[in-house]
Amino acid sequence: MANNSQRQFPNIKQQSGTVLVTVLLVVAFVVVLVVEANKTVNYQTSLNRNLMNRDQAYSYLVGMEELAKIYLKKAFDAEKENIVHLGQAWAQDDITFPIDGGAMTAKIIDMQRCLNINSIVTPDPSTNSTNNNASQPLQPPAGGARTNPTTPNNNQRGNPNQANVSKSGEIILTNLLEKVLDSTEIQAPALVAALSDWIDNDFTPSGPDGVEDLYYQGLEIPYLPPNGPIAHVSELRTVRYFDADSYEKLRPFICVLPDAKETQININTITSEKADLLYAALGGKIPHSEVTQLISDRPEAGYDLQTFWESLSDPGKVSKGLKSRLTDTSKYFLMDAKAEINRTRVYMKTVFIKEDSNAFKVVSRYFGKE
Repeated sequence: MANNSQRQFPNIKQQSGTVLVTVLLVVAFVVVLVVEANKTVNYQTSLNRNLMNRDQAYSYLVGMEELAKIYLKKAFDAEKENIVHLGQAWAQDDITFPIDGGAMTAKIIDMQRCLNINSIVTPDPSTNSTNNNASQPLQPPAGGARTNPTTPNNNQRGNPNQANVSKSGEIILTNLLEKVLDSTEIQAPALVAALSDWIDNDFTPSGPDGVEDLYYQGLEIPYLPPNGPIAHVSELRTVRYFDADSYEKLRPFICVLPDAKETQININTITSEKADLLYAALGGKIPHSEVTQLISDRPEAGYDLQTFWESLSDPGKVSKGLKSRLTDTSKYFLMDAKAEINRTRVYMKTVFIKEDSNAFKVVSRYFGKE
């Protein structure tokens, strides 16, 4: 009888142990759920806070654009001459404005102190009349592969008119690359040819180093060149021959303007650190030491073009086309701004164009440090 009772009723200690383990498992599971729920809530709270800070910073930066336009207009209204130089009110280091929860920092940069990459395929003004079709884009046929609609006798290498078209932008870029790149790297003419084919509106390679659609379509991850203006300087990394090293060495001297016809470089806003650009713009015909000295001796109110050319030891060495690429004024300016609110940072760059009566208009805007 006793044996039957023991078989029907398990030991009470075994039951207690099983219940305890079950309770512990349930408690552990609930704790994990609470911790994960707390993490999710904290993440969503932090995300929402960062999004709010980002949107607020963006609004501040857009407001900064309006302030920059007023600031630029007042600066140029106070000038009696059209010369643009680094001694003017707009040319200051970072200006900081306190805001709720942080600060805004901004500076204005002349966008014609650098070489507009989109202008390298733009003919010099004196040769525009020889190339009546230069501004007419060549459109690929609908529904088919992109082909050059011109005949061999009308392409850039075969047309005698186009062959005489002078593109001093290519000369400047070639001189600049030869100056800043090591002699062991890819040759400058090859880089210039590849970049020209990336931008120009035809589908014919520019000589033996030129590359058009066929090369890019044959890559492991194929893509097509735009056959149009570059949108951002970082686009150069997708052009054949432009590796990270050549891009980094060229980057301080180049920029992108929305107007490919804006070919001129301001002699008054190039700093001593960018003397290589002025040297290249003078065709490499003027000694580099003299170019550096020209920048160091620049008057506080800048050079006018006549004084600049008179300051050169031998201005006759510089071609007419290259001379047309230099100016003493500017109409494109960049606002480089940053807003920081509670450790959330937003970077924005805005390009302005100077219009009549010193009014300024936004022509492009993008976000990011570079």
